[in-house]
Amino acid sequence: MDFQKLVDVYAELEKTASGNTMREILAQFFKNVPVEDISIVSYLTLGQISSEYEGVVLGMAEKSVLKAIGIASGIEQGKLQKILDETGDIGLTAEKALLKKPMTLVPLGTLTIQEVFERLHTIAVMGGSGSQEVKMNTIAQLLQKASAAGAKYITRMVIGTLRMGVGDMTVLDGLAIAYTGEKKNKEILEKAYNICPDVGVIAETLAKQGLLGIEKIDVTVGRPIKMMLAQRVEELEEVSEKIPGKLTVEGKYDGERIQAHKDKRGKITLFSRRLENITEQFPDLVGYLDKHIDATEFVMEGEVIAIDSSGKCLPFQTLMQRKRKYDVEEFVKKVPVQLKLFDLLYCNGKSYLHEAYDIRIGLLEKIVHRGKHITLADKIVTEDIEEVNDFFQKMLKDGFEGVIIKSMATDSEYQAGTRGWNWIKWKKEYVKELSDTFDLVIVGAFIGRGRRSGKYGALLCATYNEKTDRFETLCKLGTGLTDELLEELPVKLGKYKIEHKAARLLVKKEMEADVWFEPRVVVEVLAAEITKSPFHTAGGGYALRFPRFIKFREDKKAEQATTSLEVVQMVGKR
Repeated sequence: MDFQKLVDVYAELEKTASGNTMREILAQFFKNVPVEDISIVSYLTLGQISSEYEGVVLGMAEKSVLKAIGIASGIEQGKLQKILDETGDIGLTAEKALLKKPMTLVPLGTLTIQEVFERLHTIAVMGGSGSQEVKMNTIAQLLQKASAAGAKYITRMVIGTLRMGVGDMTVLDGLAIAYTGEKKNKEILEKAYNICPDVGVIAETLAKQGLLGIEKIDVTVGRPIKMMLAQRVEELEEVSEKIPGKLTVEGKYDGERIQAHKDKRGKITLFSRRLENITEQFPDLVGYLDKHIDATEFVMEGEVIAIDSSGKCLPFQTLMQRKRKYDVEEFVKKVPVQLKLFDLLYCNGKSYLHEAYDIRIGLLEKIVHRGKHITLADKIVTEDIEEVNDFFQKMLKDGFEGVIIKSMATDSEYQAGTRGWNWIKWKKEYVKELSDTFDLVIVGAFIGRGRRSGKYGALLCATYNEKTDRFETLCKLGTGLTDELLEELPVKLGKYKIEHKAARLLVKKEMEADVWFEPRVVVEVLAAEITKSPFHTAGGGYALRFPRFIKFREDKKAEQATTSLEVVQMVGKR
């Protein structure tokens, strides 16, 4: 398939400020994509060359891409740098440069999506001495075969952002409409996607086998499952209404959630909450799992925490020293860890996703040989809310975040990728009077004045509406942004800057930002209360009062942010 056909669709999508129009454009395009190309098209539409969990990263610096543009266009680096400084976008720089290329540089034939896909893969796996030069030349060859507009999107892919605002749910909507004629069938695709978060597999299965094939998709060891999420309540007494009967109450830890897979060959793979492969960061944990788990195959979840020599939990900031590519062995010794396991999703050839919680945890307890570095989450089983609170207070005293309260009912299955009422979180922040924390997505920025002149003075932040696949504004965030952070923000957010508001963003004219961003970066925000607002769109018109920046949530994708429904539920309980 000609790559230019995809480029034409990209151009339409980039100009579109409507989420519904975006879905219609994709659906119409998908109908005309050959079946053998639909998986590639689905990946490329998200700016990817594989599923995210496979960790295939192009890893090219902007400077190297600029050199590739120079090779392709025949324009010297000084002039290209000037264009880049003016546009702030490597894609627009490539487009302008290729429009100006000398007539002697003629196109080298038709560029297909297969060639783009395969060459980008080649670049991603290339390493060693001289590889950077080969990568630059490979990119240059692609740019010479592409149109100027095509060059814009290829270079954006290489540095990791297409700036079109298309999300995985947008693609699933388009696929549902194209192949089933009904947008509502997206729910079936989404359910499968939660178990198999690989848009290429979903697209190809749907194209070749229809919805029946989609419904047969199940757990595959080595392929992550989207993690189940917990609901929240405003008062602890509400737990009995949401989860009647016997409860399991587990400690909630200040660490990193991990999904561990072991296949029949004995290979162990670790995935983060974002479904990134983080196995190389924790070689010690791989060894502990191999030694302490009595199963030939498994998929299980737990929270990894940093510990001191006595086994006491250390702060999250200490654990973050383990997020590194280099000096890993040195930090294995410097920052020892413990994995507190709390769920079993697959064991020895059988999926346990649809089994009740007590069956899953019962088997987990049987196969785990507990030690200093591998153990089970602290827990109690009770029906008494007072006992829940006592255990919660104990967890806080031990230095933990709070508790996760879990249903033990017969229908308490693992709800992959869903924020269901089988789990409820209760954290220390929730018991502060009129204080709540929110994970919000940065969607825009306002230019500062006075001391913040020339910088971003405030950020426009939004919740995620799971039902409509839209982001809805909740606050302007300025408090808590240090001078150091204000200097860093334009660089951190620059690659996600777009010309108009994101197509999936619902914003009122009073909150029109000076700068818009793709919804990609998540921040944790502390606020005094939620109020009605005629200026914001979250939950039909709510805003945060006195929001304060706490930290970046790099472990969360935009679609894992606080939902608009959660905001409405919080208001309803007050």
